[in-house]
Amino acid sequence: MKRYLYILLGALLFAACEPTITTEPDADFCFGPVEVTTTTNSATIDMLKPYITVDGVKHDGATIYLEYYVEGNESNKTKVTHYSISESNATHIIFQIDDLEPETRYNAYVCIEDSEYGSASGSPFPIVTKEHTPTCEIKCDAEVEAKGFTASITLSNVEYLVDGVAQELSSVKLEYARKRTEPEWVEVNMTGKDSVTLPEEGGVYLDESSTYLYRVTITPANSEFEPITTNESEFETEYAEVTAELSKPNVAIVDDNIEVEVESVKVWFDGVERPDYHYLDYYVYYREKGGEPYYWENKAEVELTNGGISLSVALSSFDEGKEYEFAGAVVAGAEQKVRLSEVVTITIPKGDTPTPPTPPVGGDADTSDLAGTWHLTQWRGAEPSFDVYLSITEDGVVSLWQRIESREWELYYSNVGYENGIISGVYVDGVAWSASYGVVVDGDTMTWTDVADATDISVYTRSELPAGIPMSQSEVTRSTAERFL
Repeated sequence: MKRYLYILLGALLFAACEPTITTEPDADFCFGPVEVTTTTNSATIDMLKPYITVDGVKHDGATIYLEYYVEGNESNKTKVTHYSISESNATHIIFQIDDLEPETRYNAYVCIEDSEYGSASGSPFPIVTKEHTPTCEIKCDAEVEAKGFTASITLSNVEYLVDGVAQELSSVKLEYARKRTEPEWVEVNMTGKDSVTLPEEGGVYLDESSTYLYRVTITPANSEFEPITTNESEFETEYAEVTAELSKPNVAIVDDNIEVEVESVKVWFDGVERPDYHYLDYYVYYREKGGEPYYWENKAEVELTNGGISLSVALSSFDEGKEYEFAGAVVAGAEQKVRLSEVVTITIPKGDTPTPPTPPVGGDADTSDLAGTWHLTQWRGAEPSFDVYLSITEDGVVSLWQRIESREWELYYSNVGYENGIISGVYVDGVAWSASYGVVVDGDTMTWTDVADATDISVYTRSELPAGIPMSQSEVTRSTAERFL
């Protein structure tokens, strides 16, 4: 019995002295696939978030970071500790790397580190940045002032930028065209110029009240970069300002017609004389006197010939004994503006009534020294017993009023010649003056001496025409009295 107890006690003592065996935990470092996306200077690394398992159980709390370096320069590593959780997949993390060099190969790897279980690195992977494509853009400000036929365009802040850096320029080109389905572009060289007036000399004028397109192309001196053109912009032309000069019409009854002649017609659009403009028509207007101020019953379109216009109208088209007004006219511009000459009035004769002479519009002599209105105050050394007035224009037209054998005024018109102080004339009905006269002007006194009879001296004094004196042939009773001149 004792022997059994000793054996049992010895066994227990031996068992108590046997050493205890412990097992290390099984830790695994897990790395998943990596997806790399690059630009010229950045990289985005999308990967399964690395983790540690301990005896098959996922362990939290490890530190994750990324290291990268330029291939061939492993000693110069960059460590990235910041990452974000992918919005599309919560088990993924994203490293964003900026400030990389373009067209460069980098090597990178991800590390996981834990104070209890140690650290490990995933398989290295490449990061290759893309080739740099320069960002090219242009700047160009334009200011447009448009009129009817012309437009001024001023350019400012003209630049060609490469990655924000201004380049030396090779050329600047402006193009413009009337807005339509297929614009016909006109090129203007703006290199070294700030502004231009369209059209350039010799070019086609713009159209009134129209929409135009324009654009600018800038070419850099560095041929590596392509020219760039601005977007198309628009401007509107206005209606042209129309001004005109039409000489006073010469209106006369010749045989069975009324002849109207306007010797000179000039029209300007915004100060530009354009007789060939397609919005320009020439007319002679006529109407019975006393009508509405701006209404003309009749108008006849005529052609511009030698700078003037003319019209022949049958006398039978007018009522006998009535007065009619005539005027030259132009209808100009897209707004069809009407510009009239001075209005001339004539009376249509009745039946067998002789046609009164028509006063000339102008003569061919320079009589500016004699111009004015004169009253005969002395004739052949005495005060005359009759009345004579002369009106002399600067260009050689003389109007003669006389009351010699009648109490009624008679009126005659003449074209004169005046040279070396000698004046002579021809009445508009073709009758020549009875004499030529030497003329001397002294202040307000003018003396005429018959060159063939030194005793025939007429002295005139500058004067106004008396009230009631007739101003047209229609107011005169014709007679056969001898004419004073």
